[in-house]
Amino acid sequence: DSPSILNASPESAAGGGLAWLQTGDVIRIDLNTGRCDALVDEAEIARRKQHLPAPPIPPSNTPWEELYREKTSQLADGGVLEMAIKYRGTSQRTPRHNH
Repeated sequence: DSPSILNASPESAAGGGLAWLQTGDVIRIDLNTGRCDALVDEAEIARRKQHLPAPPIPPSNTPWEELYREKTSQLADGGVLEMAIKYRGTSQRTPRHNH
């Protein structure tokens, strides 16, 4: 097995920490613990948040992309359609021969 980085959450477009990194910043990646840490002083990150705008979110190219962006949670929260959570356990409540 080869450990790797698949995703970071929350995304920078949602205000995640990646939004405030700049070219030249040093990050430490530990694949064994699943951590990725920016080695940037917290005061510098606070300054960037205060003085730099959040990165722009590009327009959606398809209705499916728009739906995904609007209705799907961040990966740290499961990356699921938020409205689908209320349907958990439907198979236990609905008779098998329901047609």
